[in-house]
Amino acid sequence: MKFIFDKNSFCCIAFSLVLTACGGGSGSGSTASPSTGSATTPTILGVVPGDQRISVAFNFIGGKVAALASLSSYASSYTATCTSSDGGSTGTATGNSPIAVTGLTNGKTYTCSVAAKNDSGTTLATSTASTSTIPNAGPFTSATVLGSTVNSTHITTYPGYASYCNYTNQTATGTGFVPTINYTSTTGVATTGTSQSTITCNGTTTRTITANALPDHISSTFFTNGLSGYTSSPYFSGNPNLIGAKTVSKTMPYTGTISGNYVVGTSGFHTSACYQKLAAGDTLASGCTLVSYAYLNNGVKVEPGTAETYVSTTRTYNVEGKNYYQDIGLDPSNAHNQPTVGGTSGTSFYGYYHYHGIPEGHVSRLGKGNATMTLVGFASDGFPIYARYGYTNRTNTTGGVSVMKANYRVRTAAEMTAAGYTDRPSTSVAPYGTFVQDWVFDPTGVNGDLDACNGRYGVTPESPTTAVYHYFMTDTYPYIGRCVWGTPESWGYTSSANN
Repeated sequence: MKFIFDKNSFCCIAFSLVLTACGGGSGSGSTASPSTGSATTPTILGVVPGDQRISVAFNFIGGKVAALASLSSYASSYTATCTSSDGGSTGTATGNSPIAVTGLTNGKTYTCSVAAKNDSGTTLATSTASTSTIPNAGPFTSATVLGSTVNSTHITTYPGYASYCNYTNQTATGTGFVPTINYTSTTGVATTGTSQSTITCNGTTTRTITANALPDHISSTFFTNGLSGYTSSPYFSGNPNLIGAKTVSKTMPYTGTISGNYVVGTSGFHTSACYQKLAAGDTLASGCTLVSYAYLNNGVKVEPGTAETYVSTTRTYNVEGKNYYQDIGLDPSNAHNQPTVGGTSGTSFYGYYHYHGIPEGHVSRLGKGNATMTLVGFASDGFPIYARYGYTNRTNTTGGVSVMKANYRVRTAAEMTAAGYTDRPSTSVAPYGTFVQDWVFDPTGVNGDLDACNGRYGVTPESPTTAVYHYFMTDTYPYIGRCVWGTPESWGYTSSANN
């Protein structure tokens, strides 16, 4: 059996690596355990502040590299702690990189650290402190810090979906500030520039995002070649790639049309699974389409899937972007770069920045805070996409907002067996949740807010009196919808249209 391992991109270029030490059945314990070495200290790559939160990104050694390096101990979880030097409340959160630490005090100065822990909760190693940062409710200012006042200009300027036919990301927040990005041109020349993105409409027929693929927030400075000692074959921790620019032009329907098979339940969403991962292949519900791509209003691609896989004797398992198994080099905005093309020397790879989760930097730049919903993009079927927060009372705007909860959970060992996934790596190397095949849609068991494509019907700031269908990016799997209930444009599921 073999791992398909991407040494340069963690999303594109792959080669096979035979690894006999990590075979075995799901949770069987038959995988050989690491026998020598020690845990490696995580390294903080960067922090991005938001409203009462800080997103902390870090390098780490997951189960895959630990097995390859024969480490006797390595972390099975990571805890980020953000501590204020001037009286702010301390925040702690456990998860995959990047970790969003919440409950912080706006306007106070924080530094953060990350502790690597084993299955027993014992701390194995702790990172050095991050640079200091200040969470706040408002957008980035020209001093690259967050303002203290929630951005209402964006809400005023763009009160409805029709206004997004005049969106220009240089002025959307009223501050006009978009950071300068170090990037590589399509001819391989290193240069600097800013994100350029506009949205225009053809009457009420189509909406088009035109951009240069550069993020409109602090980003690629956080990329490294990985942890010391693990930067060469076969480990390649982290992401060494540079950011690249290209021309983006993506058109989607002006107004999405929901499938006739979609049944709006009492909670505002269709409760049937859109797709189910089975050993025999995906099974799709009528009216649902699997998609792989979307684009946010800043013109940056959203791509939930990765190219990293584990190939067993009978099937392929797809590695999820946020996991404890393989560090794919995500920055604090849940994003990284692909080496779509080689650099001028053929050794420096650069490619296109894209998100695998909530775009923390973009949300902070818009600066609408936690008190309302933030529209961040449109799916390939034309329905809008929001980040994290939705109205608690989905039929009206009273009662404020709350964090939207996805309806996916990790399968049990028995369910994995029943689905035919009996030859994944041991959970000692790849904990449940590592692979897309580990997850199942279960609205009854999870009691979440969203359908299988991370959408629901409800009111929004752009449609405050009429419930409309819309999608969410969430803090938990699937993070980004992997399917749509409308009719998508072909670029939504065609890889060659997004390279």
